Amino acid sequence: METNESVNEKLKYIGLDLNDIPEKLARDATVNFRLKRNYDERSYKLYKYVSVNDISILLTPTHRLADYTEKYAKALPIYLYLNPISEEDMDRYNNFLGMVNALQIEDLKSIEEQQKQFKNAIPNGVKYQKDYMWQIYYDEDADKYFMLFPTKENEVSTLFYILKKQIENKNDKVYVPICYATYSHQYLYDSEIADLENYLCFFTKDWPLIHEVFDINNNLSMQILGKTFIYDSIKSEYKIVLKNSEEARNFYQLLKALFILETQLSHHYKFKLKLDKAGSLHFYTDNEEIAFENLPEMIRKGYFQGLENITKTKEIKVKLIQELKRLKTRAYNLDSEYYEKEKQITVFMECKRTFFGKIKYFMKYKKINTLNQLEANESSKEEIQKPKGKLKYFEKLEIKEHYNLENLIELYENLDSEYNEIRNLEQDIDAIHKRISMLEMKIKNADEYIRNIDSHKKSIFEFWKFAKKDEIKLLGEGNFLIEEKRKNKIKKTFNFESDLEDIGKQFDMIERKTLKKPETDSIYIATTKILEDINLLLNEEKIPEEHLEILKRKLQEENKGKKIDIFGSIMESQEKIKTLGNIRHRENEKSIFPILLIKEDTTLKEYEDILTNIIGIINKAMNKIEITIDIPVYMVGNLTDDLKIFYINAEEALKKSKNSKENLYKINLKEGTKCLPLANIIYYNNENQTLPLGMNITSGILLNLKKLKLKEISNEENYKIEFNAKDTKSLKLNIYEYNL
Repeated sequence: METNESVNEKLKYIGLDLNDIPEKLARDATVNFRLKRNYDERSYKLYKYVSVNDISILLTPTHRLADYTEKYAKALPIYLYLNPISEEDMDRYNNFLGMVNALQIEDLKSIEEQQKQFKNAIPNGVKYQKDYMWQIYYDEDADKYFMLFPTKENEVSTLFYILKKQIENKNDKVYVPICYATYSHQYLYDSEIADLENYLCFFTKDWPLIHEVFDINNNLSMQILGKTFIYDSIKSEYKIVLKNSEEARNFYQLLKALFILETQLSHHYKFKLKLDKAGSLHFYTDNEEIAFENLPEMIRKGYFQGLENITKTKEIKVKLIQELKRLKTRAYNLDSEYYEKEKQITVFMECKRTFFGKIKYFMKYKKINTLNQLEANESSKEEIQKPKGKLKYFEKLEIKEHYNLENLIELYENLDSEYNEIRNLEQDIDAIHKRISMLEMKIKNADEYIRNIDSHKKSIFEFWKFAKKDEIKLLGEGNFLIEEKRKNKIKKTFNFESDLEDIGKQFDMIERKTLKKPETDSIYIATTKILEDINLLLNEEKIPEEHLEILKRKLQEENKGKKIDIFGSIMESQEKIKTLGNIRHRENEKSIFPILLIKEDTTLKEYEDILTNIIGIINKAMNKIEITIDIPVYMVGNLTDDLKIFYINAEEALKKSKNSKENLYKINLKEGTKCLPLANIIYYNNENQTLPLGMNITSGILLNLKKLKLKEISNEENYKIEFNAKDTKSLKLNIYEYNL
C-alpha cells in the first residue's frame, strides 16, 4: 500500500485539476428519489452495468450505515466540494482534499483491474468483495443514476474510480449493485419471487439469494444462489440462472408443483436434490429427473400408480373385512361355549353346598354329550368360513389423457383414507385375536375343571366324597399369558444442524466426569500424526526409526527460543485469554512432548514402550465411554482394523482428502457403542476450570475398528459432489455405508 504520495500526485493520477473543474462535474445533480417501504439495503436485488457518465456524484457528510433519510438530506453535488467560494465551501473543499489524501492508489488500480475482468463476465457469485462501497441509486422518475457517497468513510476508491472515468470521458461501464432497487417484474412478480424463496428454502434447508442481473449488453437474467445438503451433512453451493421469462416461469411452476406434492402428499412424494458440474439444482424421484417439461407425465404416471394402489388396498380391505367377520363369529361362539361351561361350573359350586344339590347336579349333567356339542361347533365353523360371494368394488373410471395436481391430490387423499381403514381393521383383528386366545384358554381351563368333576361321577358315593372337599381348583385363565407386542422405544433422531452443539457439550461433560488427565492426554496423542505409530504397534509392526528422529527434531525446534514461564497460571495476561466457541477462557493447548516425555536420547524401544502404555490407557478409557444416541459418523481413506478418527460432520471428513477421488465410509453408530469423542477437554488442559464445554475443535470420534463388527448395507460408486458453485470444484466419491 502506498502511504507517502502527495495529494497532488493522487489528483494527477485521477486526472482532476482543481483549477480547471470539468463542466460535466458541474451539471445538474438534483434527484427526487423516493425510498420504497420495507426494503432491506443489506440485500441487493439488482446488479447491472451502468455507464460512468450517467452517474451523478453526490457527497454526504455521514457514514455509510447512517439512515438513508439523513444521508439524502445532507447530500450535495460534488461540484460544491471542488469550488470553494464561501467559508462553508472551504470546509467542504478541505473535506474533499482529506478524502484524496486517504485514497490509496493501489486500491484504485485494484478496482480498475476488477472492472476490466467484469467486462468479460459477471462474477459467478453475482456479488463480489466490497460491492457495498459503490452506493449507487436509481431515480425512476428522472431516469437517472446517482452515487450517494458518504465522506466519513475511510475507503474512498470507488468514488475516485467513478470520478477518474468521468474525467477520462471513455464512457466505460461499471458493474455495480443498485441500492434500494426493486425487481423489474419482467420475469416474475414480487409475490412469486417470495414464493420461490420459500420453496427453495423448503427443499434446500437454506435461504436463497435471488438477484436480477443485467449483463453488459443490458440482457436480463435472474440468478439464484444458495446452499443445499447434497449428501447427509455435506453442503454445496448451487446457482440457478434463468435467462428469459419462459425459463423463470417454468422453474417457478416446477418448484410450486413439487412443493405442493411433498407437503400435501408427504407419504407418497419425497424429492431428492442433485447438482450438476455447473452447480445448477436438479430434482429427482426414483432416480428420474423431474423437469417442467415432464411434469404432466409424472402426474399422469403418479395418478395411475395411485389407482393401482387403491385397487390393491381395496382387495386387502375386503379380505380383512371378511377375516374380521369370521373372527367375530368365532369369538361369539367361544363366548357362548364358555358361558355354558361357566354356568355348569357355577351350578356345581352352588349345588355342592347341600345334600340334595349334589344329587341334583349328579343326575342333571351325567348324560351331556360333549362330543356332539364339539361337532356342532366345528360344523358351524366350517359354515362361517365358506365365502358368500366376491365383493365387487371396482368402479368404471373415465381414463383421461391428462391429469392435474388437483386430480392427483384427491386420488391420494382417497388412498390415504383406504390406508387408515386398513390400519383400523388390522388393529381390530389384532384385538379380537387376543380375545379369542383368551377365550380358548378359559375354555381349556373350564374343560379341564369339568373333566375333573366328571371323572368322579362314576358313582354317587365317589361324587359325594369329591364334592365335600374344600380345596377345589378354581376356574381361571390358567397359565395363559397374553403376549403384548413390545412397543419399540421411541428414540431421538440425531439432527446434525440442531443437535451437534448439544451432543458435543454432553460428550465433553461425560469425559470430564469419567476420564482422568492421563487418559485425556493419551487420547490427545491419538489425534496427532503419532496415531500412525500407534496403529503400527496394534498390528504388531515395527515403527521406523525415522519417525522418532522426526519427533526429536520437532522437539529441538520447539525448545529453541522458548522462554521460561516464571508465573504459570498466576499471571492472567491478555495474551493468555483465548476464545473457543465464542466463549473466553484461560486454558493452554496440550503439546505432545510433555505427554510423551521424549528426550534427545530416547531410544526406539523406549518410544515403543511409551506408546504401548498409551494404547493400554486408551483401551481402558474407551470402555468407560458410550455414545448416548444413534449417530452416523464418516471417514475418508481406507477402512482398516485400527484406531480411526471418524467425524460427525461429513464435510470435516472430506476436508481430510486432497485427492479428486476418495472412498467415504459411513458407520451408523448405535446408542451404547464404545468410543471416545474428541471434545474440548481432549485438546486443552483445564487447570483454571475455564474451558468451555463442547466439541469446538473437531467433530471427531475415536473408534477401535478391531472391536466393531461392521455390516455393509449400501454402496454407491462415482458419486459426484460439487462443493462450490463459484469454482465448480468437484469430487468423486465411492460411498460405503455400514451398520454395527
